[in-house]
Amino acid sequence: MKIVAVHSRFTGSTHAIALMLLDEIGRLEPGAQIDEFCVAGFKPCVGCFSCFANGEDTCPHYAEVHPIATAIEQADVVVLDSPTYVMGISGAMKSFLDHLAYRWFAHRPHPSMGKKIGVAISTTGGSGVRGVTKALKAQFFGLSMAKYYRLGFSIMAFNWGDVNPKKKARIERAVRRTARRVVALSGKAKRGLFLRLLLWGIHFMQQKNDWFPLDHQWWKDNGWIK
Repeated sequence: MKIVAVHSRFTGSTHAIALMLLDEIGRLEPGAQIDEFCVAGFKPCVGCFSCFANGEDTCPHYAEVHPIATAIEQADVVVLDSPTYVMGISGAMKSFLDHLAYRWFAHRPHPSMGKKIGVAISTTGGSGVRGVTKALKAQFFGLSMAKYYRLGFSIMAFNWGDVNPKKKARIERAVRRTARRVVALSGKAKRGLFLRLLLWGIHFMQQKNDWFPLDHQWWKDNGWIK
């Protein structure tokens, strides 16, 4: 099993829970390969459309994006974690995810995504965590991944060390439960009916696609259209 974790930062409660999940998966699946990246300080997408029109390798931030994108394409499980900042995901995580737009289902979805499992993780001191894990889940859906889980917690503390022991125990149980589900489903996950129908509809659009020829050719090369 290959796992890639993309962290908003290498500190904080959200990161601590992500590490807990990775450790638990590693315990259940000895020998699992885990790659970790941090997107703190990631440069924002400039909206040049070059990834769509000319290929992702022409992105001005290709050198930063490519290693993470490649790791995601090669992984069985993708973990995205972001603290809740003003009711939303961190700017760093959003900046990174914006660079993957060319891999969304309407453009050039990677064929490996069909069996991948995603896990969205977030914490907050108060409210808003559901919106963050929902936004990260939307990214998994957009990348046409098969299955996704959400771990979101209102910890009512400034840092992981200050979290109430009972609350921390509940979080640990939720993490262990999610880890078991991920390990059990790894390699067996299948896309839901709605996403399959959506991709089926997109293939008609791609047959007539003359605005982004690279997208059309991608669908043709993968045997999704003639």
